[in-house]
Amino acid sequence: MTKPKIILLTGFAAAGKSTIAKKYIANHSMAMAIEADNLVDNIGDWINHREEIRYITFELTKAMLRTYLPFRHDAILPYVITDATEAEAFEEIARQCDADYYEFALQNDHDAAVARLLERGTWGESTSPPLTNKDLPIIEDLYSKVEAAIALRPNLVRIDLHGQNPDDTYAKIIDNLKLRR
Repeated sequence: MTKPKIILLTGFAAAGKSTIAKKYIANHSMAMAIEADNLVDNIGDWINHREEIRYITFELTKAMLRTYLPFRHDAILPYVITDATEAEAFEEIARQCDADYYEFALQNDHDAAVARLLERGTWGESTSPPLTNKDLPIIEDLYSKVEAAIALRPNLVRIDLHGQNPDDTYAKIIDNLKLRR
């Protein structure tokens, strides 16, 4: 029996993590995407409790992994890592559940990443309010945190999004998964 996988897709907001996760589950029977954004959408008044919500969704994601992996199916996490210890926790769960662990960072340069998020116009949650210029300091801070966390992950595979469409990005991830078996 093959081992299940935890596939962490990280990167800045609007990098295409959820799109790639949806492609993965469409092509892998019983694979599950665990999206913190979807969890957040189901919590009332989350916008006024951002730090608490981030902690709660992290804990829920870990609990879902611990519950799902023993069934021997893959889990893919489109997740914005802002602290390397978050990825370490997911990696530890993989060890505990006898699962293979993979990390990918979907990356644009700073200006392209910020422009992509502003073009989308909201954070990832469907209940998120529109972004405005008042959000620029938060956007800049998030970008810095994501880049700092990514830099601390030695086995993370970086995928440059410049000039790529989601199909190309997905193919790179699948090719990398095949190589690392």
